[in-house]
Amino acid sequence: MCESYHVQCRCGRKSAEIFFGKMLLDESSVTALFCPECSKGYENIRPEMVWDNDWILELDMDIIRSHASTFGVEADQLTASWVFDRGYVTWVGVTPDDTATRNRERQEIQALAKTDLLAYLKAMKEWGINREKRFIGEGWRKMQ
Repeated sequence: MCESYHVQCRCGRKSAEIFFGKMLLDESSVTALFCPECSKGYENIRPEMVWDNDWILELDMDIIRSHASTFGVEADQLTASWVFDRGYVTWVGVTPDDTATRNRERQEIQALAKTDLLAYLKAMKEWGINREKRFIGEGWRKMQ
């Protein structure tokens, strides 16, 4: 079973739910999280940082590289982006706060199921399609 972990941004005002796929890595592989306000001033050239819509997830590349043989990649080829994009250390869902946002949005629609099942099914379908379009339009990494 894979697990997730909540990580606080450096400022302490925001957080992200991080997913550790394939049970190879855990929270010790995460060095820092920077929300869009805290990420200002950082450059997009460091291999230990993955950028996603002005959020930065910084990984401990020493820990990551110690798993290189398990990944089937040479240690010097590993970057935070590679690890993130393959789901080893990534957001739960599409965005850093996707679980909470998704649950809140879905809960608003679920009340309709008690009164009009057809309208509920239509609303859920539209919500899913519009949500995906929104994420694509916003440029989230997992939607590219």
